[in-house]
Amino acid sequence: MKKRALALFAAAEYLAERHIGWILLLYLTNYFTIVWQNYTQYHDTQLVVLFLDGIFLFFGVCIYVILLACIPWRMVRTALLSLSAVLSASLAGLEIFAITTYQALVGAGIITAILQTNPQEAGEFLSMYFGWRSLLSVAVTVLLLVLGWGWLFRQRLAWPSRRLRNRLFLCLLFAGTISGTLLFRNYMNFILSGTLDIPPVSVGQATLTSIENIKAYQKLASSMENTVEITENRSDTPQVVFILGEATASGRMHLYGYPLENTPNLDAMAAEGQIAVFRDVISPEGATVAVLRKLFTFADAESIAAGQPWYETNNLIDVMNKAGYATHWISNQESSGIWGNVAQIFANRSTTKIFTRMRESHEETTTLDEALFPLVDEAIAHASGKDFYVIHLMGGHALYYLRYPYLFTKFLKDDLAAPENSYDDTKRTEIAQYANAIYYDDFVVSSLIGKFADRNALVIYLPDHGEEVYDQGSQLAGHVEEHPSRYMLEVPLIIYGSPAWQETHPEKWQQICAAVQKPYMTDDMIHTLLNLLDIRTPEYDATKSLIDPSYNMQRARIVQGRDYDRAMK
Repeated sequence: MKKRALALFAAAEYLAERHIGWILLLYLTNYFTIVWQNYTQYHDTQLVVLFLDGIFLFFGVCIYVILLACIPWRMVRTALLSLSAVLSASLAGLEIFAITTYQALVGAGIITAILQTNPQEAGEFLSMYFGWRSLLSVAVTVLLLVLGWGWLFRQRLAWPSRRLRNRLFLCLLFAGTISGTLLFRNYMNFILSGTLDIPPVSVGQATLTSIENIKAYQKLASSMENTVEITENRSDTPQVVFILGEATASGRMHLYGYPLENTPNLDAMAAEGQIAVFRDVISPEGATVAVLRKLFTFADAESIAAGQPWYETNNLIDVMNKAGYATHWISNQESSGIWGNVAQIFANRSTTKIFTRMRESHEETTTLDEALFPLVDEAIAHASGKDFYVIHLMGGHALYYLRYPYLFTKFLKDDLAAPENSYDDTKRTEIAQYANAIYYDDFVVSSLIGKFADRNALVIYLPDHGEEVYDQGSQLAGHVEEHPSRYMLEVPLIIYGSPAWQETHPEKWQQICAAVQKPYMTDDMIHTLLNLLDIRTPEYDATKSLIDPSYNMQRARIVQGRDYDRAMK
């Protein structure tokens, strides 16, 4: 027995020494994400966990490579080792991109965005985030891998002496076993939270989550059962309009204090008391798909945390249909998706759906939001008497310079105020482009509102989420579902009541104007809208309606486990 154990030990040590190059590559490409995530999240308070996990991971990689090296067929052995190296290097590259671009690891939001991106959007994405530095980094990485491939095959551990190598390998076995035991006994919460997952595991789980969400979209899309129950319906507003913006940060609008005067129309309407401008509003997530799951359903942060799937709750479109409204989805965004799209789900449940463009691979140009004007005019001309419109804009979605026509190029890089005027030319140019996108969005939103000014109409303007544009020294211009910043969450909320609507609903308008300073998170928007329209369902909760006297102002605004008001604001 002792001879067999010694022989097994010697064989394992020999294989580990022979494949040390593979071991080091697999270890480094998998461990760096664990270090980044835990240090970013816990700083230097959990170094013991990192140390133990580092030992255990190295031990695990050694065992993995040794087992592959035991395969008697050389071609199979080499293929599996090569596949492991390529997979690890590829995922490491993807994680590096996510870290440098979003300051987050790859999660379900990024995977879903990849699966749902059409060729045009992919081109815009690459143009925005893959500059010459990124391309150079990729080229250097590929070159190093190519040059180092032969080294992986040839590299063997031949230093220090045989006796010392024996002792080191024995120490590794003991240290790996002990560290693994300590991790599972004392730090199980880190394992369960996923902060010790290697990229193949974390990306694999993110992909599974994304696919589950996509299946959920498909399930909702294919379900024709209407489970909505209306317990009270005193709705008498003939025209209800929900202008769904895109990637519009309230902090980048002059209406909310930004120095560049990029919202002249909304500024004038606010000065005249035509609109109610809510000052402390955030979205529940930092990306469109994640937001719409909560914005248009009864799902919210609390129900999701309790484990209730968002797609098992009733949605706003079905409620409005049941309440007697003809529902219209009018969109300047994609009309279809390879894997499914949550906005498309709601569009399919509407009475009518109209898109400015098809989602096809031959698209070469963007469509400006003003293309929605004739579609809205057509819908109004054929109104049924009680109509609910969702008008989905492209808003401030990247690339910013594609979101406005040349005539709306009002701001240039030299127009920025401090501290942005000290940024480099590339950043200042992009910031100015975003300011122009907001300037054009002001024209679009005010024009859409104007189309309902002579009608008995209630209009709500709310973007899905905000946008970070190099705020406070950040290196990011964009948004991401994983680890959103405050700038990706802070959004404008504007409510307009036409003169006819204010005349017939004076108490509602007073409630709206009295609520503009209240803190609010838009995952409860469905409750506010139903309150405004005097529609009730069993799920309706007055404490979640922004305009109701019983509104809970003490509700913690939790975004992905973080308290916005305490930890992010």
